[in-house]
Order: sequence, then C-alpha cells, then structure tokens
Amino acid sequence: MKNARFVLLMLILFSGTALWGCQDPTPKKSDIFKDPIVVTPNPTQYQKLELALYEKEETIAKDGNPYDYDYFKVIGEFTSPSGKVTTIPAFWYQHATIFLNEADQTPPYGISGVASTDPNEPQGREIVTPVGNPHYRFRILPTEAGSWTFRLKVFQDKVETETLNGSFNVSPSSETYKGVIRVDESNKRTFVYENGDSFIPVGQNVAWYTSSTRRSVDYDVWFENMNEVSMNIARIWLATWGFALHWGEYDNFSSRYSHMARLDRVVELAENFDIKIILVLINHGQFSSIVNPEWESNPWNVANGGILEHPLQFFTSNEAKRVYKNQLLYIIARYGYTKSLFSWELFNEVDYVDGAALGSLVVRNWHDEMATFLKANDPYHHMVTTSYKGSTGSAFNLSSIDFVSAHSYDYAEKGILNNLPEVLNSVFAQYDKPVLQAELGINWQNGISSYRADPNGYSIRQGLWAGIMGGGAGGAMNWWWDSQIHPYNLYYLYQGAATFASHMNLSGSDYSQLTKVSGVTVNRTNVRYLGYRFDNRIYGYLYDGSWTHRNYDNILTKNGVIMEIPFASGTYTLTYYDPLNGNVIAQSELSVNNNKAILTVPGFQYDIAFIVE
Repeated sequence: MKNARFVLLMLILFSGTALWGCQDPTPKKSDIFKDPIVVTPNPTQYQKLELALYEKEETIAKDGNPYDYDYFKVIGEFTSPSGKVTTIPAFWYQHATIFLNEADQTPPYGISGVASTDPNEPQGREIVTPVGNPHYRFRILPTEAGSWTFRLKVFQDKVETETLNGSFNVSPSSETYKGVIRVDESNKRTFVYENGDSFIPVGQNVAWYTSSTRRSVDYDVWFENMNEVSMNIARIWLATWGFALHWGEYDNFSSRYSHMARLDRVVELAENFDIKIILVLINHGQFSSIVNPEWESNPWNVANGGILEHPLQFFTSNEAKRVYKNQLLYIIARYGYTKSLFSWELFNEVDYVDGAALGSLVVRNWHDEMATFLKANDPYHHMVTTSYKGSTGSAFNLSSIDFVSAHSYDYAEKGILNNLPEVLNSVFAQYDKPVLQAELGINWQNGISSYRADPNGYSIRQGLWAGIMGGGAGGAMNWWWDSQIHPYNLYYLYQGAATFASHMNLSGSDYSQLTKVSGVTVNRTNVRYLGYRFDNRIYGYLYDGSWTHRNYDNILTKNGVIMEIPFASGTYTLTYYDPLNGNVIAQSELSVNNNKAILTVPGFQYDIAFIVE
C-alpha cells in the first residue's frame, strides 16, 4: 500500500510539468499604442492614480491572451519627484459602470449564505455594464506631490519592442498617510504602519456578497455598520461564486470582468470606510472533491479544458505555476495600490485540498515560491499569509510567510478567555511571528445555530478581548457575518474592543504579557487577567474566570478587587473602560511607589479593562 501511495505521489509530482509546450511566437510589432492617458482628474497625493494605454489597432486580444504576461506585458516605471522608482505591470482592463436598479425588487436568494431582505437597506438589482474598449491600465499610489515621470516598456514574447514616456503632476494632500502595515520587528507579536504606529486588527470575515440581487451593495451596508463601531479589518475571498478571476477559463479572465469591477468597487468602499482587507486568493473547495467540493467544475481540471488531472498538480506542474504567477501579477497590478490592503492570503485552509496531506512538502514549497514571487513583484511590499483548518501548518515555518492566520471552531464547550490565549502563545512559540485568529467560532455549521447557542454574542466579545490582550496580534475574527452578526445586529459587540485597541501602543521590545510578569496579584481567586506591561505603560483586562457564553446568568458583580503589578515608580494616569462599549468608567491619577502599581478596581460583573500611562 505504501508503494502504491508513493507511485501516486510521483505521478502527481511529475505529470503535467512538460506537457504543454509553447506555441510559435506571434510576429512582433512596434508602435502599437496611442499616447498614454492619465485617467485620474487632478491626481492627488495618497490617492489612486490611473493611466490608460489604448491600442492604435485592436490586435492584442485577437492574437493571444492579454492576461498572459509571457505573451504580452507592459511594465511601468514611475519616478517620483525625489527619484524613487515604482515598478509595476499594467493589467488588461474592461471599464464598467455599476448601479443599483431599485425598481427591480425581485426577492433575493442567498449566494452561499443568507441574503438580507431588510426594507430599510438598499434593495434592488445591481447592474454591471461594460463601457468602451478593453485596454491596458496602470494603478499606482503616488506618495509624493510634484512632477512625476514614467517610462512604459512593452514586451512581446518576453522581448522588449516599444517604449513610451510621459509625465504628470500630483497635487499635495493634507491627509496623514501612515504607510503600509508590517510586522512589528521589535517584538514580532503585532503589526505597525511604516510610520511606527500600532495597528491592532478588530473586525470580521465578510468573505463574499450573499445577495443574489444587490451583490456588491452588500458591502455598502456591512462596511457602514462596521465603521460605525470602529472595526478596521475584513477578510474577503476571491471565491468562485464571488470575486474569483479564473472561474470562466483558468488563464483568461475576460468573462469575469463584472466580478472584477465589483471587487474594484468593494476595495474603494473599504478605503472610504477605513477598513483594511485580508485578500484571500484561493478558497480550498476549488481544488477539493470532498470538502466544499468544486474540483469537478474547476476550469483547471482537464475534464473542463484545463491542464490538471489531479488537484495536487496545481502545486507541482511548472505550467500551472507559470499560469498562476500571471494571475498574481494581474492581482498585484490591479489591487496592489490600495491603502485598504492589509495582506495577501495565498490559500484558505489549504490542507483541505485533495492530496495535501500526502503532498505536504510540495504544498509548502509552492507557498514559498508564490509568497516569494508576490514579495518580488509587489512594489508596496504587503504582507503575505496563508491558512490551514487549524492553528498550525508547515508553511507558517517559511520566512516568506509573515504571520499565522489561525482558524478554530472548537469553543462550543471551552471558555475562550481561559483557553485561546494559551493557544495563541503556543503557536507564537512555534513560529516566532504574529498570530491572528482569523476565524473563530463555537459552531462550524452556520451562524443561526451560533446565535441560538449564544444570543448575546458573549463568545464573540470574549474572542475579541482574548485575541487582543492574550498574546495575539488582534481580535479574533468571527466567521458568520451574514447569518449571525448582520441579521441580529450584533455589530455593537465590537465597539468596546475597537475603542480600547485604538488607545493601545503595542510596539516595543519591552513587551511583556501580564500573565508572565512575576509578582502580579489579584485578591479574588475567581478574577483572572490578561494584558501587557511595557516600561512606561500597562494595558490590562480583568474578567470572571468562570464566565462563558453558557453560564452568563450565574456571574455576580465583583466589588473590592485589588490588583498589584510591578511597575516603575512615578505618577501616571489610570483609566478604566467598559469592554462592551468602550466608554470610560473612571479616570484618576495613579501614584506608583516602591515599584508597585496598586489598582483598586471599580465593581464589574463580567469584565473590565484599564490603561496605565
């Protein structure tokens, strides 16, 4: 049996790597394009700038595949006033208009989820209409005001055949631009902007639109609600029933122009509502015949005109990797500019792919190759992650993967506050990089069941605080946005954690978790604590150790709680916060003597948070 499995793996590894030869190159032409056009009116610093490149005669798409950068590629070199060069490819683009026809009140059905029919929300049918001719387009984020120059290099079959030059002026902006988000190298636990400010994710999954009629308008509603409670991150999939590029043909995305136009719109909405996006590039079902199976209808499948006989070949076939790198270049070119992008996520729960366990090494190597490719070609240097169905996976060992995206639905019977921090710290100890609990729940089946088990959303509230204060990189992200958070209007659960997180600065090599600081005491055995001590500040969270979503009726108010924390002597400000709504409960001056902070905590039932600074 072992021999048979070895033979199967070898067939998968080496089949398909040299079966698709290159066609004879199309005769090369020059003087193909008209003068470049700056599409953006009044280009402004820190705002998207678009440049269009039209053909004199429309031949590129007729003679080949414009999504294949080995066939045809235009590379732009944009030089800022200070001399910094941003190099990025163009992408083949079909412009489209999008509007909601509110006269069409056809009741929606749910697309892999629950569709909202709330009459107080925008309802109707979203219409996407192509406008004009397909062409090449560039998108950049000009971070400097003044005169920019550009050089566009045209390649046909990897041979440079034409160069175009031009310039444009960028007006200054009063916006405070913090830069792209990175791993905080001072402690490797958290995230920071380029300017050094902490970024603590507090948000949820909103992986795809679920309304069959209003489609991307779902995000107008969701993002507005998220913004009102200061949520700052969303996780979005390129799902096959949503934003995926390759679900018409595996290597030509022309039939998916409306899906990409919708994603363009969602990305701009995210910017408007100050929400960062974890963009998940592939969902596991595409390459699975067992878990959420889509392999049978996958255009990569040879049965559908593709080039793969088995899902695992996606990770091993040289041609498959070449084609997918073209898609990565396209995604970078189209979406790399946006200030709303938090990170690229290569795969959702990759260990559900057929043969992934048997071929774990090739899956790991594929991740390294693709993450390295993203980093080499993304001029803005966004972070890269991936995910497994749990908290661990071999790709997280790679230096090219920046942080762990952990998943768990194991908390139906376990207390989140008592258990999740232990998991987060164990995972950090294993990989030495930030751990973001990107999916967390008490039920993996549906949000309605989760709501019935926890109508007050205590598990969501606890996941947020356990993630933020228990060694994670941010609040744990709930999955059931369409069937739990939105229909039952549970957005308010995020306000307290988001408000508190906005006051935190977790950057610094003096980062210490309170649970690991010797000498911290609380005078109540049923009161537990999480949080951090730095040299000049403390962030703390106290909670009833028996509190879960199942026994909230039995939790009594606690008075007379005293907490002692070893801390540098001096005078500080002590502020207590309500963890549910973020309101200040009390604020006072705190004198620390003999290197010991003594806190007389206001009465609380479930939990209370505080800052000493």
